Amino acid sequence: MRWLQVLAASTLLLAGAVHAQSSGKTGAAGVFAFVDVDVLPMDRDVRLSSQTVVVRDGRIAAIGSRAEVDVPDDATRIDGAGRVLMPGLAEFHGHVPGGDDPVYVQDTLDLYLANGVTLVRNMSGDDSHPGLRARIERGEINGPTLVVASPWLRSPDADEAAREVRAHHAAGFDLVKIGSIPADAYPHMAETAHALGIPFAGHIPEGVPLDVALDANQASIDHFDRYVEFLVPPGTDTGTREAGWFGSGWVQWADRDRIEEAVTRTRAAGTWNVPTLTLVEHMASSETPEAMLQWPEMRYMPASERERWRRAKHEYAARETFQPDAAQALVTLRSELLMALHKGGAPIVLGSDAPQFFNVPGFSIHREMAMMQAAGMTPYEVLVTGTRNAAQALGTPAAFGTVEVGRRADLVLLAGDPREDLSHAQMPLGVMARGRWWPREALDARLAEIAERHAE
Repeated sequence: MRWLQVLAASTLLLAGAVHAQSSGKTGAAGVFAFVDVDVLPMDRDVRLSSQTVVVRDGRIAAIGSRAEVDVPDDATRIDGAGRVLMPGLAEFHGHVPGGDDPVYVQDTLDLYLANGVTLVRNMSGDDSHPGLRARIERGEINGPTLVVASPWLRSPDADEAAREVRAHHAAGFDLVKIGSIPADAYPHMAETAHALGIPFAGHIPEGVPLDVALDANQASIDHFDRYVEFLVPPGTDTGTREAGWFGSGWVQWADRDRIEEAVTRTRAAGTWNVPTLTLVEHMASSETPEAMLQWPEMRYMPASERERWRRAKHEYAARETFQPDAAQALVTLRSELLMALHKGGAPIVLGSDAPQFFNVPGFSIHREMAMMQAAGMTPYEVLVTGTRNAAQALGTPAAFGTVEVGRRADLVLLAGDPREDLSHAQMPLGVMARGRWWPREALDARLAEIAERHAE
């Protein structure tokens, strides 16, 4: 394939940023040295100037000033002068297709990599995903590290929910994706998961209040699910109107005075929130789907998926219950929730829900980060949610997410400091995942191949 040929030819390229002084191949693990690079360690808000970072066997082996750290003779040297090195980003609510279309699977994985996403918590489970996770870890195929959720839990009763949880645990899934189980099945499901030591996360089933999910120690709540309903005071007369999509039907009755209690309960539970601001904002925006499909990144999605998104937005706007003012009120309230949770010490981790509703894998993370900044977070605070917070949310704070000796070598090389402007995190000059290195030329060649396949 032309992609493999480009990979082999691009090892010594990166617009002058990469200079290999020993043999090495793109996408292969080995010994690397980022020389004279500024480092954002992300364990604190600081930029360390003129550092040498050595990577060996997929781990960061040494960090220090150029005068302190020797470049190993067998290292591939990567010139970092004037550039910034930071941890790779995490997409904590991503989707990877099932195994019936391996080309689309690989496209999706490469779209994440091309945007500096080195870990995806895949929340669209398929029986093929534990095997896919293992193949990526062995270096058989390219991709970010995967954390794999089970298929959507749809059990009709408590006993079946417990059985499915046990089956997913035995199959090697990392967590259970909560879906549409009956409310009375939720406690038994949670009890079973805790007994097995497998987290459960995602949605909160209909009829399960926010405080019940928090008390059950749900690992993460995605999309701020059930928060709007919690903010509606008990006894409020909502008539026959349903709460709707993430509370959009009840947003008019939300009481901001209840936000503090929601924050306090969330912080006490230790439950992580994955906001996915883009998911709701893209559906609620006044921009037409036809205009949104002109965004540059849409060229990387199959025509069938683009058409599905176009129809979904039109159908959403055509619902009898749809009210543009209420949709925008929901967007505003979600931004306020983000800032209240963040300022109140309730943990936040970065996720955008891609591919879903105009969210193209990898690209949507940068749109998500921009929305988080617009809500009031500083660029550094946003970057924390996508780096060290992801490791903490998985219970592995010493594994990745910071640039420190011993951490997994998940790194991105940037032309500028994203703490000054988050756009500097877009289109990294190179990406390293688990010690495997992809320069920009290789990533761009892959993007071009994907775009060509989906050109109309």
